[in-house]
Amino acid sequence: MRLLFAIILLISGSAAFAQEYTISAPGEAHIRQSIEVTWTAADESGNLIEIRPLEEGARHAAYSYVHANPEGIEAPEQPGDYVLVFVHDGEVQASQPLTVVMAEATITAPASAGAGESIEVSWTGPISRSDMVTWAERDGDTVRRTSYGYVGNSPDGSRTLRAPAEAGEYDVIYLSGSTILARAPVSVSSVSATVTAPAIIHAGGRMDVTFEGPGNSGDLLTFGDRDGDARNGIGNYTYVGNADGNVVTLRVGETLGEFDVVYVSNNEVIGRAPIEIIAASVEIDGPAEVHARFRFNVAWEGAGNAGDMIFIADADGNSFDYSYIDPASPMVELVAPENVGEYTLVYRTRGGAEMDREPISVTPAPNPPGELLVTQGRAALGSGDAVEIILDASGSMLQRIGSDRRIEIAKSTLTSLVNETIPEGTGFALRVFGHREADSCRTDLEIPLGPLDAGAVTATIADVNAMNLARTPIGASIAHVRTDLGGVTGQRVLVVLTDGEETCDGDAATEIAALRELGWDIRVNIVGFAIDDADLEQTFESWATAGNGHYFSAADADGLSDALTRAVATRFEVINEDGETIATGLTGGDPITLPTGDYRIVGGELETTATIISDETTTVGLQ
Repeated sequence: MRLLFAIILLISGSAAFAQEYTISAPGEAHIRQSIEVTWTAADESGNLIEIRPLEEGARHAAYSYVHANPEGIEAPEQPGDYVLVFVHDGEVQASQPLTVVMAEATITAPASAGAGESIEVSWTGPISRSDMVTWAERDGDTVRRTSYGYVGNSPDGSRTLRAPAEAGEYDVIYLSGSTILARAPVSVSSVSATVTAPAIIHAGGRMDVTFEGPGNSGDLLTFGDRDGDARNGIGNYTYVGNADGNVVTLRVGETLGEFDVVYVSNNEVIGRAPIEIIAASVEIDGPAEVHARFRFNVAWEGAGNAGDMIFIADADGNSFDYSYIDPASPMVELVAPENVGEYTLVYRTRGGAEMDREPISVTPAPNPPGELLVTQGRAALGSGDAVEIILDASGSMLQRIGSDRRIEIAKSTLTSLVNETIPEGTGFALRVFGHREADSCRTDLEIPLGPLDAGAVTATIADVNAMNLARTPIGASIAHVRTDLGGVTGQRVLVVLTDGEETCDGDAATEIAALRELGWDIRVNIVGFAIDDADLEQTFESWATAGNGHYFSAADADGLSDALTRAVATRFEVINEDGETIATGLTGGDPITLPTGDYRIVGGELETTATIISDETTTVGLQ
């Protein structure tokens, strides 16, 4: 101890200096502890605090520039005797001894876990900067940060850790810097899964897969090579945590051959079932002859899938009107080209494969046609009907159109919609994603299903704010609709308002198909706001068609107002004198070209009549 004080005296200099510069701090600290140092100085600029070893000429173990009083400095990680000094202009002006001792910690964990399983661990410890709980080899120093958590982020002293993917003997450790302060042994066992899937499926098809597995966080079902690893390009994937019980729905691509459906945990395949993807077959049946500009129906039969389309092409390969198929409906509606001539009806899959084609002749109408325009008033929704809005409030909605952010335009337009278009008392629900957590796929039901109260909905919408870096869980949001609108007795209108693509690994097409399979009277309408990607718009259009709905594109505030109004508009049928439905449309939409004659226009419980006159537009309303 005499030697220590002698060194301090030599470093400190004269007693006069000590009167102008002083420091005060605890004489003992544990490793990596944050020490609070109080000081006085004749000159408050250019000062720093250092912790130095006692050995002459040794480098400082820690230092901190003086900005505040008291000032903080972190104790070294190596226990021992040190000296704490106050330095001004490179000279030591004050000092005191500091003893650094080992910190103490405890950790508790289950004795065993399955590979990749999330287990609960708890601890006590110093909670120094960046202290963490993680994994190490049994009784060894090799740290395996397969999963870790900073203790400072868990005020209650506990959290979950994910076990390593490989079976073996491990320790859960409390790690401070590079020093292991405590450990608890955990035996990690291997895990397996079983998968049951159809032996054969058509290209582009959907299938239910049954599984049993550990259900660890991040476990998923997807496709892989026969007896090989999982890989992309064969079909989609879904996380088992999103499953309805132990069944998930997967969609295959259009690559033919023998593959496996695989259960993946910790990036390892732990279960598989063989499948064979075979070529699909679809046939179309359209009229041999149609009149120019008139609407007509084309039937299809076979293994059709969402995203497939039927379109009109000429001999030069130019495309005219098209329609994505609805897998639940064996027919699409097309509008004949304006010019008479010979054309072809073509069925093409979402992957680009041509399945069938038929010739069709476009002929002049015997009499000049007329047009029917059905106007839009308030949406014709009954007390048993319901509208649900899914609003995208992710980070991209903070971008501006002119001087206004997209989210503010969306909020203003939705406010007008609930006050001016959707009747008060109509069943209404509002789901929002992107507004609660950054870098999150969270989706929240902000307004549960109930009679529309425009004032209350307006207040809720006003409180929604887009969050930077939040993600876009379209598929997961649509999956919740089966619960959100489960109590509705009439028609359901779902409107998804988004400005971008799915970023949370969801499968909106599969979720929409699942809604249709419930047997509900539902329309899934997609409103794309400021979308500048033609391929993405086609994807949205195929989703909407598969959902018995429509896709509406909006580039600005006026376009968004029109799109949302049309998204809740009344769907109507045009019925001729023979009782045949010859056209469909939405109130407020574009005029429909029709042969001259008398028609009934039926929308839900509403009905009116119209007489179409050559070269004239007949306007009617459904009120």
